[in-house]
Amino acid sequence: METIILPGFSLKNKAWAEKVRTILNSRFPTTVANWAHWETGHAESGWIEREAEKIVGLIQNKQVNIVAKSIGTAVAMIIVKLKPDLVNKVILCGVPVRDLEKEDKNFYDPLRTFPEDKILCIQNSNDPHGSYAEAEKFLHSINSRLIVVSKPRSDHEYPYTDDFINFLQQGGV
Repeated sequence: METIILPGFSLKNKAWAEKVRTILNSRFPTTVANWAHWETGHAESGWIEREAEKIVGLIQNKQVNIVAKSIGTAVAMIIVKLKPDLVNKVILCGVPVRDLEKEDKNFYDPLRTFPEDKILCIQNSNDPHGSYAEAEKFLHSINSRLIVVSKPRSDHEYPYTDDFINFLQQGGV
């Protein structure tokens, strides 16, 4: 089953995504989404929804796994909303709680109904875009049964490929 990697907003997230792709690709086919604003230099209003729709068009009727980081987690949730039957498992890393506008939080509503055992949330304890405590509070306000794992870092980097592989293959951390 193919895995789609949805990076964060900044172009520097491309390096993270490519590194994760290289490691995951040894186990299962993996593709990185390249955001249009990386080419144009600016993101237009509604870019999150457009990127999600573009990915839905690319996967067509194939079931996929998703590994998402930062604002890529919002893109992942729109994909889940549009095609829940095509998403097998989802890993959300570094949910950018501090960067979300009030209306952006609605992107995460599919967490209410998507099976909890198919979602893994990983948040660094002191992520500058949202600490573990902030992310856990936000995510549990949507679905108290979600698994939210804390990692002992103070940055927005998510190099946890062993955890990704374990969850995607066995379903646990």
